[in-house]
Amino acid sequence: MSLLLRLSALVVCILLLSMAVGAVNLVANVRRAVSDEMSSSLELTTMLLQLQVDADHGREPASIAVWRDRLQALRYSRHLRLSLAGPGHEEAAPVPGPGAVPGVPGWFVRIIAPRGPELLRRIPLGDGGQQVIVRADPADEIAEAWGETRLALMTLAGFGMLATALVYAVLRRAMAPLAALSNALQQFEAGNYDVRLSRSGVPDIDRATESFNHMAGVLSQSRDEMTHLAQRSLAIQEEERRHLAHELHDGLGQSISAIKALAVSIGRKADPRTSIPPSAAMIADVSSSMYDQVRSMMARLRPSILDELGLVSALSSMIDDWNSHHEDLFCSFEHVRPLPDLPPEAAINVFRIVQEALTNVVRHASASSVSVRLRARDDDGGLRLEIEDDGTGFDPATIRRGLGLVGIEERVRAMGGSFSLAARPGTGTKFDIVIPRCQALPDERTVLETQDTAGR
Repeated sequence: MSLLLRLSALVVCILLLSMAVGAVNLVANVRRAVSDEMSSSLELTTMLLQLQVDADHGREPASIAVWRDRLQALRYSRHLRLSLAGPGHEEAAPVPGPGAVPGVPGWFVRIIAPRGPELLRRIPLGDGGQQVIVRADPADEIAEAWGETRLALMTLAGFGMLATALVYAVLRRAMAPLAALSNALQQFEAGNYDVRLSRSGVPDIDRATESFNHMAGVLSQSRDEMTHLAQRSLAIQEEERRHLAHELHDGLGQSISAIKALAVSIGRKADPRTSIPPSAAMIADVSSSMYDQVRSMMARLRPSILDELGLVSALSSMIDDWNSHHEDLFCSFEHVRPLPDLPPEAAINVFRIVQEALTNVVRHASASSVSVRLRARDDDGGLRLEIEDDGTGFDPATIRRGLGLVGIEERVRAMGGSFSLAARPGTGTKFDIVIPRCQALPDERTVLETQDTAGR
């Protein structure tokens, strides 16, 4: 649950508790008011009737018929029910019990209605055992109290809803900078160090915003410097490999070729009856094997086909050679023409990425097949490289990345591209690499390759 929802829930709970306390106090006050009203009406009527009885004692007592007429005159009282009781006749006016008040909920009646013997008074009329029964009837008072209480409760509920909405709106507005900060941190985690936060007008949050923006600027500058250093390091490394490949070709390769030529010449000139011709032939064979090894080393250091025919041809040649050395693991290569050509630095990086990925497949994947797909991006004209195998896979969250994956990421970052890895145990591994348009520079070689492919 987000912090906004937690604070809103806390405020709502506080408001509900306050409303509950207010409602309890309101109902208690209403119950007390109804009880007091009933008691005062009952006491006043009892006192007036007692005075009338006392006054009758000073003269001739009134008959039962007279008292019946008197009580009949008081039949319209809202809160009282009067009746005669005595030997031979007892009249009792029905008094509604709790829950019998029309239009009022039963729970309200049960809470508000007063109870007990205090709701009834008996006034003796003389020695004949006749009595006037005065009973309190709270029905009208309860109905009136319910109308007022319902209005108060509705007002209290409306106020609570309005207060909740206002508090939520205020909290949401106040926490909007925190949401922006959380979003910025997520972008940071994804590697986007160019995000910046705007001022919110809240001093405490603005200080955090300034610190965040300063940190973002420092990290962005450090990232740019690291990218530049990585580019320079890779360029120097490839230049050293190129230089070493040339040295092997020009120095060791020519020397081995000369040894082979001398051995062949000696074998031809020597007497066939001696052991010189077989020895010379053996030297020539060893020289050929050494030259093949030197050529393989030169191809690994700097594939000449990459400079001569381009990236697609270099990858096709490398994958064909790779398949010839791995009979139990087949690699397929797909490319959709036309492809944008890359500058030499980017082309060798893509070549090395595929090379390192295939090495990882052999070492760790236990796969039976792997595919390499190369195509142009439709949206920005960049290049997209996908490498997928059907091996055992792994959990990226628990497996520490080795130098191979780190090297691939460094090369992708040096080209300003994006790198994503999808892997799960038992489902294989997939690399998805995107190289932006700024690295895709079409040249004449790409056009010639496209024309040759179309002609074939």
